[in-house]
Amino acid sequence: MHAKTDLQLRLVRQLLRMIVDGTLEQGAHLREVELADSFGVSRTPLRAALSRMAELEVAEKKNEGRGLYVCVKPDVAERVLAGLPQEDEEQVKEQIARDWFEGQIPREVSESFFRMRYGLGKMTLSRVLALLSDEGVISRMAGYGWQFEPTLNSQAANDASYDFRLLVEPGAIRQVSFTYDKANAAVIRSRHERILRSNTRKLSELFRLDEEFHLFIAECSNNPFVVQAVAQQNRLRRLLEYESLIDSGRLNASCMEHLSILDALDAGAREKAAVAMEKHLRNARAAPPVFSHQPARL
Repeated sequence: MHAKTDLQLRLVRQLLRMIVDGTLEQGAHLREVELADSFGVSRTPLRAALSRMAELEVAEKKNEGRGLYVCVKPDVAERVLAGLPQEDEEQVKEQIARDWFEGQIPREVSESFFRMRYGLGKMTLSRVLALLSDEGVISRMAGYGWQFEPTLNSQAANDASYDFRLLVEPGAIRQVSFTYDKANAAVIRSRHERILRSNTRKLSELFRLDEEFHLFIAECSNNPFVVQAVAQQNRLRRLLEYESLIDSGRLNASCMEHLSILDALDAGAREKAAVAMEKHLRNARAAPPVFSHQPARL
């Protein structure tokens, strides 16, 4: 039953995020078959998730047709999203990630270790490990073991990450293959401006916006290796969010710097944008999290 409930909650969360980021606009028809195909699930859990959306008053029926329609704006959906409970598996995943970040568990572990330490059944553990693997936190070893990937759990690691990004991200803008996607840039700009205007900014939303911006710039480079590198850096930084080590004030300033980079790209000034990206990354490197614990043992 927990797995079933978790899946329904996950679908509700995904639908709300689509409203928040503008993928689903107010008045959009929530077509059951299309959404089930998009999420890769059967219609039964999707139908339950849509029913929950109606209970949350973010979707409603209309007289002229069947099905449900989005009935709220992004700011309302964002508040509803913030009030949703965490899935059981998400809580376990975050606890494991925290324990690794703080050096409470060794780098190489067996599945029996996880089951005993966290009281997990085999199927639940399998799903949790899949979530951690998707985020680049852990990977399977030859045989039955798992190993945690290097992470940003020390000042030295954090600095090295930004040194690497300084080599990659400004260079991505300077690449001959760089093609600025003005349509997607306008959507990203709108999200930045909406969050900066909001009085109820959540750290997680600021963090996701930061991830989205840097991945967007990487994708404009049309270089798959740049995209892969930036996506991996985003995954590494996610553990900082779990530990609440990212300063929301710095993320607010980061949003403004993102807009400056977009301004330069809108004006066709790519070199100016690349220099602005360098400044942006140096500012972030100069305002690191406070690491109060010893790094995990490698």
